[in-house]
Amino acid sequence: MTTHSQHTAIVLSLSGHDPTGGAGIQADIEAIGASGCLACSVITALTVQDTSNVYAVQTQPPEAFLAQGRALIRDLPIAAVKIGLLGSAGIARCVAALLDELSSAALRGGTRVPVVLDPVLAAGGGTDLASEELIEAVRTELLPRAVLVTPNLPEAFRLGGGATEAENAKRLRLLGCPNVLITGTHALTDDVLNRLYSPHGRRDYRWPRLPHSYHGSGCTLAASVAGYLALGYALESAVERAQQFTWQSLRAGCNPGGGQHLPHRRPFGR
Repeated sequence: MTTHSQHTAIVLSLSGHDPTGGAGIQADIEAIGASGCLACSVITALTVQDTSNVYAVQTQPPEAFLAQGRALIRDLPIAAVKIGLLGSAGIARCVAALLDELSSAALRGGTRVPVVLDPVLAAGGGTDLASEELIEAVRTELLPRAVLVTPNLPEAFRLGGGATEAENAKRLRLLGCPNVLITGTHALTDDVLNRLYSPHGRRDYRWPRLPHSYHGSGCTLAASVAGYLALGYALESAVERAQQFTWQSLRAGCNPGGGQHLPHRRPFGR
């Protein structure tokens, strides 16, 4: 591991607001904080949801989203970016524009800012959260700008359009994202099998399957990876530590409502 700087590493979260606190911006802030980083954020969309499902999504006006994002990247030394719920193709294009501005500023300083993309395409309760126009924008605008994409199995098949997991991972990498972590919570297996496809080949991670359905697991994982990348961890180390953190957060979770369990995100050992 290398240290980022003498200052607290800052991770920018671009995601939706989840009123339950289980997913979205709140999940990102908690996971990034647990990694030892400071989170700053721009909300992509407001939602109407509970622990069972998402009922409505209202995207931010593009000009408001860009104004807030630009204010942050002018003022703060962003060390990593996490992208979550987008809500529309228009917001996806705004995110791409913001990433380009951040990249230009960072490269002038001799650094490159890692971007972790969590392609939120559907709610846990089944609501579709992505139009075909948005999916195409993710493919063309965001995958080439990300260092890691973290789809679950259905998301990988929808984004890749291939017949197998391996084929979809290959297609996502050919679209410009060098590392693809496909999570296996949706598979009917005794353990959860996550697979990282990278320029170094494939690496498998097995985790004991927990007994409940969880809200915000994907947000937690991607935001945690971004936090560890911001701290200077190599990608595979960041991915492994983030999975451990996510599993522990789910295991310690609770069920305060009538739907899915919510993760309890806290630093290791607490």
